[in-house]
Amino acid sequence: MRFSVATISLPTLDFGEAIAEIAAAGFGGVEWRVEPRPGSIPDGKPAHPFLVDHRATLPLDVQAAADVARKTRAAGLEVVGLAPYIEAGDAETLRLACELATAAGAPQIRLQAPRISRTGKPYSRLYEETVTFFADVEAAAREAGIRALLEIHHNTICSSAALAHRVVSRFDPVHVGVIYDLGNLVFEGFEAHEVALDLLGAHLGHVHLKNAAHFRSPGGGWQPGWTPLEDGEVDVPHVLGLLDRHGYRGWVSVEDMSLDRSPRATLHHNAAQLREWGLLR
Repeated sequence: MRFSVATISLPTLDFGEAIAEIAAAGFGGVEWRVEPRPGSIPDGKPAHPFLVDHRATLPLDVQAAADVARKTRAAGLEVVGLAPYIEAGDAETLRLACELATAAGAPQIRLQAPRISRTGKPYSRLYEETVTFFADVEAAAREAGIRALLEIHHNTICSSAALAHRVVSRFDPVHVGVIYDLGNLVFEGFEAHEVALDLLGAHLGHVHLKNAAHFRSPGGGWQPGWTPLEDGEVDVPHVLGLLDRHGYRGWVSVEDMSLDRSPRATLHHNAAQLREWGLLR
């Protein structure tokens, strides 16, 4: 496994600062967040403070993607992927994301499944629409020579490995796969990791590493929230060990959404924590 950083976790740093800090911390790559099209943020509003005035976000511009990728590689880092916001059925943004990936030399792009809470449609209908769209996704990814990865994400119709696998299983894993997001599984969709990894098989394409836990709310109920890597419900060394035994040799993007420290401090804290676990060298 190789460790990279997803820039959604670095909202206060500009491109140059993000590249410099990621390299200084000892990571090997960058997964660049891509600017969403208007209206593509869930429910029309940011779900997290990091999505406000985010500076380490690529615009939907091919030349800008190529320029940032060149600066990334000049610092000795790889561009491991792009994280755009593509709505199911949005062929235009899919095409543009593939163009950005080609310009940046990125091997993969992220996609997310629809949200029932946003659309008001039943799961069965959203599932059929998503599968239909992924036929276009597979074709576009094949043409661009990249891999399109469906992120497991809470509040979507693909909140677990099984639900994501139900969508991607009919498509070629060379061009369509799944992002296994450890922190999102705390919010919704957790299945035993041994089962999930075996089920995903060749469709396991990428890993997002963050942590979360449940906290008692003022009203007495329990709500999930982001935590530092070492302080949540995910046993990070255990799960990364399972990934290693499963034969996963791809990138793990640290995507820490916790607010205990500044984003810059969190980046370096996580590098130190991964070294303490013997995972980052």
